[in-house]
Amino acid sequence: MDFLGPAMMSYYSRGESSDVLSRVNEQLSASISSIEPEFLCLFHDMLTKEPCHYWNRDVYAQTYRGLSALCQGNPVEVYDELVEKFLIGYGAYMQISDIIDDLGQINDRSEIKNRMYRLPTYISIVEGCLTNLFRFTVLVLDQVSSKDYATQKKLQPLCDALECNGFELLVGDVDVDVRNAINHGGVMFRLDEGFEVIDFMYNKQGRTEIKSFKLWEFDDLIYRVYDTAGGVLLGICHFLNENFDSILVDRNSKRHLAFSLFSMELSIPTLRCRSINDVGDNKQLNLQFYVTNPNRYFLVRIAIEVAMIAFSRYNDYQQYMISFSGDRLQTSWMRFRNEQVEDMISRKRELAEVAEEVLRNDSLMWEPPTEEIDLQEIKYFRFPNYTGKNFKINRVADSSIDNRKRLRAHLYIGQIEEKSEILMILSDAISWLKTLKNPPSPTIPHKHGAMEADSLYINVYREDTRKNKNVHPENENFVCMVDYNIDGISTLKHGSITPTLWKQFHHETGGNALIAWREAKYVEKRKIGRNDPCYCGSGEKFKRCCMDATFEMLR
Repeated sequence: MDFLGPAMMSYYSRGESSDVLSRVNEQLSASISSIEPEFLCLFHDMLTKEPCHYWNRDVYAQTYRGLSALCQGNPVEVYDELVEKFLIGYGAYMQISDIIDDLGQINDRSEIKNRMYRLPTYISIVEGCLTNLFRFTVLVLDQVSSKDYATQKKLQPLCDALECNGFELLVGDVDVDVRNAINHGGVMFRLDEGFEVIDFMYNKQGRTEIKSFKLWEFDDLIYRVYDTAGGVLLGICHFLNENFDSILVDRNSKRHLAFSLFSMELSIPTLRCRSINDVGDNKQLNLQFYVTNPNRYFLVRIAIEVAMIAFSRYNDYQQYMISFSGDRLQTSWMRFRNEQVEDMISRKRELAEVAEEVLRNDSLMWEPPTEEIDLQEIKYFRFPNYTGKNFKINRVADSSIDNRKRLRAHLYIGQIEEKSEILMILSDAISWLKTLKNPPSPTIPHKHGAMEADSLYINVYREDTRKNKNVHPENENFVCMVDYNIDGISTLKHGSITPTLWKQFHHETGGNALIAWREAKYVEKRKIGRNDPCYCGSGEKFKRCCMDATFEMLR
């Protein structure tokens, strides 16, 4: 007896399929005898995950019963195009679910939320999800109807075909006019008696028509079409689970559809296979997983089992790379050679022996951080921008490491030319940036919090233009790079740019900062002798005037 059978049994026992099946039959009032592995996560998410579990019950029932009725006495084939449309609709739905869960409750200004959340979310539901699920349904309908429905690909004809064949609930909340207005730029925002309103303008029979929604009305429309999409998706899933043998995709092929179905087959509620792909020429098969349990021992065991299961499906790859990532886990991986997997399956070598060999020679397994953190706080954290009288700061980013708090930023100083003024602005910018709080990382431990920053890396520009942000001697918008360190010791080699480019700038050190100027004029004055007249025009010797004070402000 080989190890493959026990490996598969151990792997799939973690899916708790019996619990999911009980929940499915209870909530759907169904009598499903088993759930195919490909649909386990879909059923689980639709019944338990926020906001998926709000799916429309009536739409689900009409979808499932309508598809089932079409198959009574009529052989239906679920060929490649149907599977592709189902997978696209399913993928779009899950991505939209995350967007609604993340952004739906954020209190951004209406102008931002309209453009960045409401409009694209509606379009994604209607076009990315429903249009593909409608196409699936119509292609099933085409196989049992005397009419030619296979040519219907656009949203309005698809809606018409479904409505004429007993699927009217599926299209009841789909507003094609709103879709057309968004796609063709006919959307305006206004106030009407204190209410925020969205106007959707579209052409119909040569005339411009307008539909208006108060914000809460349009939010309600988004939720209705989303719940419709959930009902359609769940109905199709139930249909496919009962007619699994009608799926004609070649499971052993090395094409996207086969890999996608294999990803679904390998996914369980706590361990999701996000993608499977290869690098060609049978060199390596890559399997990427999202995990909720980042325990090292657990991941090693999963990697061994997945490698054997993948080998049983595709046994001619030279290598099998299994990678893991999660909310609290930096991407980790183990890579097995073909002969190693074959030795494990055939019991030529012990699993522990092969695992130790792989961990020693061809793996990268991170220990997850143990610090207690608020993942929601990190997800929504934003560094502030600063706008003052003489300068502004934006694009603040965190590049901290375990023992050093480091921030990056862009600073804009306008047309100020005097070095003393620029240094004063740098001093003020450093003072503001030093006190910024940075958040912890859920996957990589680093120094964080409200303590003073250890290092600041600042790119200084004249204007905040869309272009001209490159750090290059020929970019006249660029002024200098500043490498500030609380202990005065630089932590960047060549300013983190190429040595050739770094040498073209004009460098000087003052206070706790290393400055790389684009123009030589800003360092020429520093070349004067200690006893020469000071460049400030005071008449004093340089050593008694500005020599010590020039960069004092940058400490």
